[in-house]
Amino acid sequence: MPTLSQHRIRISYQGGLADDHSLPGYDGATSIDGISRAVHIATHAYMTGEVVSRATALRNASIIMKPARQGSFIFELIVLMEANPATTAAAVALTAAPFCDFLKVAFKRATGFLDAEPETPHLRSLYERREPPPLQKTPVDLDDLAEKLEGSLQAAHRPIGPEGTINRIDIGRPRETLVSFNTATKDWVNTREEAPGLTVYQGNMTRYNSLSRNGRAFIDQLERVVPVRPDGDFPAGDLGNLTWSLHGSNTGTRNKLLMRVRPVTSASGQVKRLLLSDCQAAPEE
Repeated sequence: MPTLSQHRIRISYQGGLADDHSLPGYDGATSIDGISRAVHIATHAYMTGEVVSRATALRNASIIMKPARQGSFIFELIVLMEANPATTAAAVALTAAPFCDFLKVAFKRATGFLDAEPETPHLRSLYERREPPPLQKTPVDLDDLAEKLEGSLQAAHRPIGPEGTINRIDIGRPRETLVSFNTATKDWVNTREEAPGLTVYQGNMTRYNSLSRNGRAFIDQLERVVPVRPDGDFPAGDLGNLTWSLHGSNTGTRNKLLMRVRPVTSASGQVKRLLLSDCQAAPEE
């Protein structure tokens, strides 16, 4: 198929060995593979409206790699789009601004910036519309995509570490950095094992996607909003409690839930998402 648009994604390694235009052999190769897989998964989501956990064959797009160039350690991925994304027929979707905005939001959410939202008008309108036009798909749930990107981004962060390896990885367009990886984002993507026991939290839903079943909840004990999703043992009958809480949050009425959860934490122990085992309305005060 003919290429309708192409986008250059610039990856620049900074500090340590990168200042000598080098990367540590195994960790560097692992990082390049991880970044390539992450861009592949995000591009697949942008083009199809589907979230996958592995870099499966792209539809209506392809990605090629350009060799490293002088100046720290730099290489480029070229994303070639051969059709309009399944979520829209608008030609603007093929331009750099919305696609790079999508990559930025996906990668930032996956590395701990949970409040990242689309900035371009086209991408914002896609996520604000209630139903897609006929023959088009709803855009992917960004929290779902962020979770699926974690494995690839763990590999991407591999060479970041002590003196003599790499300090930072910048990903973006030739003249604009979209996201930077560093020791803080490495801590976030390297998840501890899920807690084997259940913890009870109180909070209220602030967002809920009935298709992906991913949501956000303000957790009273943590004093912040955290991504949440039902785990495998979550009773189907409790889904109504999630929508009840969301409705209460939107209307300023009763909305508090008691949630039994399995916390998922970063390497340093910060709660990054909650897997719901069950929930019920909290007693009225």
